Amino acid sequence: MVQPGKGKSGTAPGLDDIVAQDLKTGKFRPVYVLAGEDSLRIEGVVAKIRKDALGPAGAFNDHVFDGEQVPFSRILQQALSLPMLGGRQVVYVKHAGGVLDRQENADHLEKYLGNPVPETILILTTPKADRRKKWVKICLEAGYFFEFTAPTGESLIQWILKAAGRLGLPLDRDQAQLLGDLLGDDLLSIKNELDKLALLFEDRGEALTVAELNAVIMDQAELKGYEITEFLQPGRAGDVLKTWYRLAEWGRSPYEIAPLVLNRIRRGYLLQHAKSEGMADQEIGALTGQSPWSFRYLSSMIDNMGVRGMARGQIEALECDRQMKNSPLREGAVFEQAILRLCREDGVS
Repeated sequence: MVQPGKGKSGTAPGLDDIVAQDLKTGKFRPVYVLAGEDSLRIEGVVAKIRKDALGPAGAFNDHVFDGEQVPFSRILQQALSLPMLGGRQVVYVKHAGGVLDRQENADHLEKYLGNPVPETILILTTPKADRRKKWVKICLEAGYFFEFTAPTGESLIQWILKAAGRLGLPLDRDQAQLLGDLLGDDLLSIKNELDKLALLFEDRGEALTVAELNAVIMDQAELKGYEITEFLQPGRAGDVLKTWYRLAEWGRSPYEIAPLVLNRIRRGYLLQHAKSEGMADQEIGALTGQSPWSFRYLSSMIDNMGVRGMARGQIEALECDRQMKNSPLREGAVFEQAILRLCREDGVS
């Protein structure tokens, strides 16, 4: 067994350690600090802890906080309280690093670490943690600190192959290597691409060649942000904004996402018009330069927005593009205003 607070090579323990020890045995620690840029696997570990520690009837004892929005005193108050109906509670804090940069908050956490509540599992996640900080040193020494670094090299290839296998996607080693080369070690982007490729495989019923995979991935790179347009609909601005905020948390910039979203609106408008003229998918693809398999990512937006909504969306797309270049407002605010206009109810100004 790995010595508490130390990994297999004298470094901080990581994913393998937490899987082999805590997740396998179900013996959970009172505190977890999950640090690193590997947000996908961190979220997977958090979900597994919450599921296994609380069980199917544990909703009342599952508490999630955003460290950037909730006072740390409120978080600690919950951690110090006892769970409802006995058992255990999970207190999960996203973006904990920033709030703990404040010395007052760090002091409170250090005091809690000295005597954590046995019935509470406190989970703190952060992309970075300064090991010079006293609270980090305490967590390292106590075995509460876990470092998540994205896999690279052969480990990344094996991760891709396993993820593809879970989706029933027949991917060979060369294709996994290609995905890694094109997308780097961003596991979230890789997972999104694998999901799309699995849909494509389901339609075709046969595996892709390396050349086809390359072309598909490069084409799909334009479709990042499809989650936003999938939700575009009058009255659903809240859902679209939540999706945008999540993308922003993952490091996406308005200058990256807005043009992709606006381009999809234009493409959707063109697709809608072509279909209304009775054109077949293959014919539309040849005329517009779009891959017919990608139409599925436009269809929900077209259905939700309707003819009038898509026509109005064209106008809003052009206005947003103009304001992104010329408005004194921050670019995020311009994009958010465009979302509100796109999702307004008919007749509401």
